[in-house]
Amino acid sequence: MSSERASGPLERFRTSAERRASGRVLDIGASHPDDLPSYAHLCHLALVGAGEVRASELPLQAEKVDAAPEDLPFPDRAFDVVVCRFALTRAKRPALAVREIARVLRSTGQLLFLDTAPTTRLDVDALMHLRHGGLITHDVDWSWLRSKPPLVQGVAMHPAPQYVREIAWLRGAT
Repeated sequence: MSSERASGPLERFRTSAERRASGRVLDIGASHPDDLPSYAHLCHLALVGAGEVRASELPLQAEKVDAAPEDLPFPDRAFDVVVCRFALTRAKRPALAVREIARVLRSTGQLLFLDTAPTTRLDVDALMHLRHGGLITHDVDWSWLRSKPPLVQGVAMHPAPQYVREIAWLRGAT
């Protein structure tokens, strides 16, 4: 357990997104311009659910898209990285939101997520939605803040092709 100040996990997430995000990036849930890391290696940035972020505050290669995480208006495999803040548990249909994120994420892409874990089960449901959506999680970390629900953050990706074959073999499907 960690008892960091409120900005600790948020700053760690922003730094991680800054370090990992390159190419075509979808950012879901940036509610304020301060939420956006200084994306240095982008060729395109799409913002979904960008509350107070105005178009004039965006870099030239960015667009603000009015959509819900459950209905993303992008083609399959369109993004190298998806950054998702507090959208997995707040979506009306979280399982559908995860399937949509998995659909628009390239096969070698990464989902960087930060969300609240409001239940005593540490919102294992959100992590299960990722699994059922076809993504596997790495580097999952929980932070306990005073008088606030815990935060969960991590990285999820599509499994490597050999992993998919091995799971099918273990399940008896050939």
